[in-house]
Amino acid sequence: MEYIILDTEWNNSFFKLHGKNVNEIIEIGAVKLDGNLNLISQFKSVICSQLTDKLSKRFSDLTNITNEEMSEGIPFEIALQQYSDWVGDDAITLTWSDSDLYVLIENCRLFADCETIPCISNYIDLQKFVQNELTLHGHKIKLQISLSNAAAMLELSTEGIELHRAIDDSRLSAEILQKTFNKERLHSLIVDTLKPDFYERLTYKPYIISDIESPLIDKSKMHFLCENCNRIAERTTPWDFKYNNFRAEFRCKKCGLSFIGKIFYKKMYDYVSVKHYKSPKINHERSSIQS
Repeated sequence: MEYIILDTEWNNSFFKLHGKNVNEIIEIGAVKLDGNLNLISQFKSVICSQLTDKLSKRFSDLTNITNEEMSEGIPFEIALQQYSDWVGDDAITLTWSDSDLYVLIENCRLFADCETIPCISNYIDLQKFVQNELTLHGHKIKLQISLSNAAAMLELSTEGIELHRAIDDSRLSAEILQKTFNKERLHSLIVDTLKPDFYERLTYKPYIISDIESPLIDKSKMHFLCENCNRIAERTTPWDFKYNNFRAEFRCKKCGLSFIGKIFYKKMYDYVSVKHYKSPKINHERSSIQS
């Protein structure tokens, strides 16, 4: 069993053929660890853009990759084949969050004529694992933690490391894995990318449900409890849809508390996320949507 920690750096460019902006991979970097987390190999490749001769200033400033360096790179399809050959067969791939997977699959489809990522079978979101481990050890983390912040929490030095270069980010990720490693908890996060619905799930775009008559809306959840007496409050106005949520005024018959109840319905791949919020009652304009 080997672990491969992969990182990509991408530049946003306009793709005229598809009429949209695309995150085009410009650099691939990865390190390979054995079962004891010893570094045994590394991979680095700079890719020549097929969409632009000039990298964005933001990308160049972030990565220090120059237009000259990019122009001397190799095509994405060749880099992908070289990387796949380097990966081998029996490996678990880890990336810092799954954003690299989104970009990889898009680049594979646009530039390599393949519908899946050929070099990844078993996959783990390293950011998710590390965040869980840090939380277990008493760190309070509200948002998704960055690579540099995770290193700081683990007291790992980033001196001499060029952050936002793919190979260095991979090396730092490897040090973080070595510092937090728990095989049982790590392997519990393995995702099989060969499952039929993996890429459908990966590329699915969640959306806010704005039609109150949608069959996806469970109206039995469109109620609020009074925070004073824990009774169901009475809705006193029709539902509005504003700022991506349904909202209405509510009043508790027992204690007289009035407030605005807000409900977000978001369609995920295989479920509907429902979130309730309250705010003090204020005067506001509304266009009625009667439920």
